[in-house]
Amino acid sequence: MKGIYLAGNFHKTEKAIKTISPSNGEIIDEVSLAGEGEIERALGAAWEGIGKEIPRRLFFRLREVLSRRAEEVAQLIAMEQGKPVTEALAAEIYPSLSYIAFLEEKGEEFIRDKDMPPEEPMFSGRRGRLIMEPTGITLVISPWNYPFAIPFLDIVASIFASSPVLFRPSSMTPLVGLKIAELFQEAGFPPFSLQVLITTHGDAERILREPRVSTVKFTGSFEVGRKIGAIAGEELKKATLELGGKDAMVVFEDANLERAVNGALWAGFMNAGQTCASVERLIIHHEIASSFLETLKEKVDKLRVGDPLEDGVDMGPMVSENQREKVLSMLKGGEVIAGGKPIEGKGFFMQPTLVYEPPEDSPVWQEEVFGPVISIKTFKTEEEALHLANNNKYGLTASVWTKDRERARRISEKLEAGVVTVNDHLSSYAEPSAPWGGVKGSGLGRSHGSFALQGVLQPKYIMEDFSRRKKLLWWFPYGEKNIRIMLLASRMLYGKGKLKALMELFPYLGRLLKEVGLSSLVSSLGRLIGL
Repeated sequence: MKGIYLAGNFHKTEKAIKTISPSNGEIIDEVSLAGEGEIERALGAAWEGIGKEIPRRLFFRLREVLSRRAEEVAQLIAMEQGKPVTEALAAEIYPSLSYIAFLEEKGEEFIRDKDMPPEEPMFSGRRGRLIMEPTGITLVISPWNYPFAIPFLDIVASIFASSPVLFRPSSMTPLVGLKIAELFQEAGFPPFSLQVLITTHGDAERILREPRVSTVKFTGSFEVGRKIGAIAGEELKKATLELGGKDAMVVFEDANLERAVNGALWAGFMNAGQTCASVERLIIHHEIASSFLETLKEKVDKLRVGDPLEDGVDMGPMVSENQREKVLSMLKGGEVIAGGKPIEGKGFFMQPTLVYEPPEDSPVWQEEVFGPVISIKTFKTEEEALHLANNNKYGLTASVWTKDRERARRISEKLEAGVVTVNDHLSSYAEPSAPWGGVKGSGLGRSHGSFALQGVLQPKYIMEDFSRRKKLLWWFPYGEKNIRIMLLASRMLYGKGKLKALMELFPYLGRLLKEVGLSSLVSSLGRLIGL
């Protein structure tokens, strides 16, 4: 039995859950379940690290440890979650290594203190500074579909920003979550930096409501994300929510046909379609639809489905029987032109599936399927394509396939999505500097790049005035002269009749010098004449 990770060590508890292999349905191992005492210890350990900077050399060590143990981690992902080892390396390990390197090179510039000289002329001569402060513990709640990369990027960014993490992995992939803890332990991270707890849903909610937790980073379903967002709102906590997707791939008549088919095949069926940014809706120009679908169907039929630990397997199983049954139940409406059935035998395998021309209001076209299913519709005009793509509650990613650069830019800007790629799909997740997240029902906030750091920090602005003035213009006592001076100053700086207002201010020059200062007056005159 595997223990939870608490204050730098692994601890076994009385209660445990079983983790199941999706390839054969057999028990892989048991994992300890955290109780009230373990949760309190974890919160206490994490709280000790608020604002403590982690030595940057530890991130280099973490990168080295992950690089050295990459195959081991990929094999565990394949065994517990079900994606092929090659895919685990490409989609989970590689982006994680890339993001650590990005933070090592550029992270400091996003979080260091910055001078911000005041722009307001009245404050000329003062000093302004912006500092970014961690405000508490970050709670990371991750899904089972990318059990390593999604939480790892959130954890690394939070710890880099001096915000300790309490990480709750999915109960379906707890071994991968605990493997993350192993890597941090081997790299030598302090005991306060990361706690990994397997908990019930009720305990996860209790942790979210805990006052010491200031931020939550959640990736998962729309329904659960909405509940977490509501709780975060009630408690005034920062929340980054990356929720569902129903991604559209729009293929125009001038697209590179072979490239587009291969792109749809990979982005639709990698990870058995269990990706929030999978191609679930394929929107093809009617002139090329026939040849496109003929080629796509041929390639779909050749996909090798099987044990993800075996060489040459393209697509592994669904994560569970329940998930497979849910996907199969959604195949209503439209014509199933490939697949559409479970694969008999051990494990939770399903045929890669194509559904042609489902009704626009059907669940398979409107709802997130989260399985190896691509729904297909055709279009004649750009307006029709945009309608088909945007008429959905989700807006995570989308893609445009064309050789026309101007069209690509035009359509990209009109697609309602947080991320758009041209002649590619989904792979921008591996770009460490690019923001990742969606619009509409696909969530709030962004991960990756500087955005991940901003998500766990609060900006604090500090303004300093070391002038010798004993009183400022806008302080007590008030009177008619105050009103007159403020009205004239407002008109001179920001309204009409600037020169007239300036002339009318001359009688008050002595008071202005005394209560505002020479530098502010010079700055105001500079604003007046456009300097």
